[in-house]
Amino acid sequence: MKNTHTFSLPTIFVIFGITGDLVKKKILKSLYDLYLKQLLPEKFLIYGFSRRRYDDEQLRAYLLEIMNRRIFKEPKQYNAFLSHIHYVQGNFLTISAYEDLALKLGRVDKDWTFCSNKLFYLAVPPVVYPQLINNLHLSGLTKPCSPEEGWTRVILEKPFGTDFESAKALDMQLAKLFKEEQIYRVDHYLAKETVRNILAFRFGNSFLQPAWNKHYIHSISVRLYEKDLVGSRGGFYDKVGALRDVGQNHMLQLLAFFLMDQPKTFTPEEIKKERSKALSSLKLFSAQEVKDNAFRGQYDGYTNEDGVAAHSTIETYFKIRAYSTCPDFVGVPLILESGKGMHQNRTEVVVEFKRPSSNLFDVDKQQNNTLHYLIKPHEKISLDFLAKRPGFSYMLDSHELSFDYHERHRHEEFVDDYEALLYDIIRGDQTLFVSTGEILNQWKFIEPFVETWNKMGIKDLQKYLPGNFEGIE
Repeated sequence: MKNTHTFSLPTIFVIFGITGDLVKKKILKSLYDLYLKQLLPEKFLIYGFSRRRYDDEQLRAYLLEIMNRRIFKEPKQYNAFLSHIHYVQGNFLTISAYEDLALKLGRVDKDWTFCSNKLFYLAVPPVVYPQLINNLHLSGLTKPCSPEEGWTRVILEKPFGTDFESAKALDMQLAKLFKEEQIYRVDHYLAKETVRNILAFRFGNSFLQPAWNKHYIHSISVRLYEKDLVGSRGGFYDKVGALRDVGQNHMLQLLAFFLMDQPKTFTPEEIKKERSKALSSLKLFSAQEVKDNAFRGQYDGYTNEDGVAAHSTIETYFKIRAYSTCPDFVGVPLILESGKGMHQNRTEVVVEFKRPSSNLFDVDKQQNNTLHYLIKPHEKISLDFLAKRPGFSYMLDSHELSFDYHERHRHEEFVDDYEALLYDIIRGDQTLFVSTGEILNQWKFIEPFVETWNKMGIKDLQKYLPGNFEGIE
């Protein structure tokens, strides 16, 4: 629901990295779509911050070219939208540029005769975060211009740190300058339509509740397959690997939604608390347990990619069998599997149920009841079940009950993930954002794998052919 009070207040968006890929691919279109739907504040400005030597008109021309090339909706509205955008040129590491920005924002507030809301979007490489946040503080930009008017919010993109200690250090720095309710940590997977539907699917349907435990569930698998190789991301990828690139964030967040208890209330605080509890329940492995419960691979030709070390031992594929200490899921295998150069692009969560204890029917040769929660390449929920074959016998066949999101709602407009994120930031709803507790629990869980694999080097790093690899059983 739209918070009419928040949307009536003057708001300034400051986007650090306005000429970067994230703005080009996601943020610009999402802001424009919100503008067309009249879901931006009634009075707003966007200040772009970058190192390029642009002025306002040059930045608008640059953004207009992107809009024309990507064919945004309603071209007649392009210039009206772009008239809200201004530019500040400067180095992210130089305090004088932030002081210049502060002066410009101060003049806007004076012209508006109102202390505006300020929203700082850090669409920059995470390595810049510490210095950028410090410069925001030193320039006075983090201080509200009035104790009664104008909120300040900061938005950061994953990854949040490179390990537990760096994530904790970033969190401590943020905590000195902002309250938790001012910090919006983006993992865009949380804003995907199907992911947002998990809460409704799990807790809005009573038939699932009695069977959602170790007595009925055989295993839960989170799979994120990518056909693409690392491409131009070689330099970045070779510093992190598959587990830290997608396992530590997207995949563990998906797993948390399927493990979490029902929140007491449908509020961001309660939802994030339950997600964090689910993540904290994951068993932390010893080095030997890592070797016993994890497999890693690297596709042939990876070390020939641009930016990749010649003798790199970074994994491009992993499969982990994890466990939860939560009483409801003790002993249930939790499978995390992802890789580059796979046979298909597919992201899904698969819940396999146990066979019925009754021997009334011969089900040994049949597959178990399985819930498929598909996120990519399209959004779909399906359940495999058994039914009697036509005729005199009681032979059973497997069938599928399915709900295809886009087919069912083909006449309705879907909301892009970044559009949903920006809308919720404006209205102050943190449901789709990651808490510091979740981030630290995620790093705690994966660090034993990273440390053990680093020590093992090339040992047990299996090679696989990219393109047709279907993973390991």
